[in-house]
Amino acid sequence: MLQQVGFGVKFIKDYNELNILRFIKHHGPVSRAEIAKKQHISKAGISEIVARLIDQDYVSEIGVGNSTQRGGRRPILLTFNQKAGYVVAIEIRRSFAKISLMDMNATIHDTKTVTHPTGCPMQDVLRQIFPVIHEFLKIDWVRQSRPIGLGIGIPGLIDYESGCIKLSDSLKTWENYPIRKKFEEEFNIPTILENDVKTLALGECLFGKGVEHQNLVNLWIGDGIGAGIILNGSLIRGVTASAGEVGYDELGFYVRDKNEFPLLYNGQKRFGDILSNKWLASAACSALKSGQASELVENQLLPETIVAAAENGDHLAISLLQEYGTLIGILCINLINILNIELLVICGKILSQSDLLLKYVREKVNKDLLSVPAHAVHIVSSGLKENGVVLGATGLVLEDLFYQDIINIMKYRSIFK
Repeated sequence: MLQQVGFGVKFIKDYNELNILRFIKHHGPVSRAEIAKKQHISKAGISEIVARLIDQDYVSEIGVGNSTQRGGRRPILLTFNQKAGYVVAIEIRRSFAKISLMDMNATIHDTKTVTHPTGCPMQDVLRQIFPVIHEFLKIDWVRQSRPIGLGIGIPGLIDYESGCIKLSDSLKTWENYPIRKKFEEEFNIPTILENDVKTLALGECLFGKGVEHQNLVNLWIGDGIGAGIILNGSLIRGVTASAGEVGYDELGFYVRDKNEFPLLYNGQKRFGDILSNKWLASAACSALKSGQASELVENQLLPETIVAAAENGDHLAISLLQEYGTLIGILCINLINILNIELLVICGKILSQSDLLLKYVREKVNKDLLSVPAHAVHIVSSGLKENGVVLGATGLVLEDLFYQDIINIMKYRSIFK
């Protein structure tokens, strides 16, 4: 019965093979003897498995290592061939798309960015993306390797079964368009579609500051605000794929003293309305028009100019960042108390890199009445910066092969055989 459903000798052989490939990937260069010792498999068994991996070009012999203290023949070292397979990782935003060519170690080999008018039909966006991918596929090493998968990070709530966006506040024309189907028809490569903020969180967990952590939240700040949640090393999506949509949290429930935010608060109902780059610039503009002194210039009110002015001691810019950081801190307190995480990563193109903003966020969190979880969490800026989403999209493709505790044998069989 076990053999009929794929859990017989063939399953055990494939399990050991993928497990050893993982070991070589994460710990190489390494010898056959060391693998046998760590994996508790006979040297003869290891030699047989390694021979198959070398034959498939997933493992290479790179030379000899040092002898043991007792001397003897120096061992031949094995290394993972990261170019034996490739991943195409894509970040699609409202006005641009970023397409990256990756190997199996999530190394970026090439990146192209294309732009499109905000709100244009998804088919027009794909007409720009597809030629870039076709050019990638002509590269010599790519032609000689295997496609592992194509990962896409995109705004909105995702319908995982149909591979489309089922809900997006600002991109209604993209809803229900069969994005995954179109990519798979064009390239015949397995495609995974995920929300951009969740994708970013996975990237931070696998390749950024979350590598050593199993429980973290990635809080993204840009046109709005959203959270990607990792618990016990797994991305939390939720029943309706809406886990982490903190931008919809109502301000009135958390903000008791609205006078605490005289610059930013103007009757907004939700955190997503007040915590956005556009509203930060709008609040700065209103303050300048009311006569507040500042080095800020009305037609140059971008997040980076506000941050720069604040770090230069400008009173208005400092006040704006302090209010902004305090509001972010309120959201952080809520996330920390509910999830009891160990790491909270603030990410976004500009604001996340401001030490001053992080200072105000930490100050608010440290004032929380429930002090034990607040003091246990580390609040940091993103380590991936502009490559966060494409690295996360690569993680979507590679995680169940190389990073999850549960090994995906069926995927391994379909790709590596």
